[in-house]
Amino acid sequence: MAYHRENLKQKLIDQAYRAIKKDGIETISLRQLAKKAKVSQTAPYRHFQSKDHLLIEVCLQALSNLRDQINAIDSKNPRTKAINGAMAFIDFGLKNEKIYDLILSTISGESTKDPLRIALFESADYTFNNLRDRITAVKKKNNLLAQLDGIKVHAFTTGLLQVLRTTNKVNISGGGESSKAVQTAKLLDKNLKKVISEFIDTL
Repeated sequence: MAYHRENLKQKLIDQAYRAIKKDGIETISLRQLAKKAKVSQTAPYRHFQSKDHLLIEVCLQALSNLRDQINAIDSKNPRTKAINGAMAFIDFGLKNEKIYDLILSTISGESTKDPLRIALFESADYTFNNLRDRITAVKKKNNLLAQLDGIKVHAFTTGLLQVLRTTNKVNISGGGESSKAVQTAKLLDKNLKKVISEFIDTL
């Protein structure tokens, strides 16, 4: 059954999100999404100027999901709250690898005055600030030092995510259970919370 006009935009975003999460952006097209939604090939263009705009909308949805995931794992203890935020970030990146890559490639693109792209940058900043504010609450530092600590935690967390992703690929591609990379990943995964907490304590 065709989607109602008022919710077609969100349905197309959701369809694209699921498809990208599974197969990446290579197979995504507005025409394909229209066919799956059983609407005319021109219908998606009432909501998206181009495929790029659709992809930005997917990124916005993903960042919203990430913030929800971070905020859902809460605690009254500031230190635990900061650790949980970093853990949620890594978990999201591991479970949504292709979406995560899309976000990175999109926000690193050329800066324009396109309102939708500006909204994406603002959303990404807001998500980053969420993690930064958790660190601020732990250390109770002034704004400048808190920002520097936030950058450190973001860089450290992103690095951990990349290590886990890379070693997972080694395992999938035939690196074997006994390979050093896979063993390192398993050790890191098992002690991830401890590694993050000890890093935060050094700030």
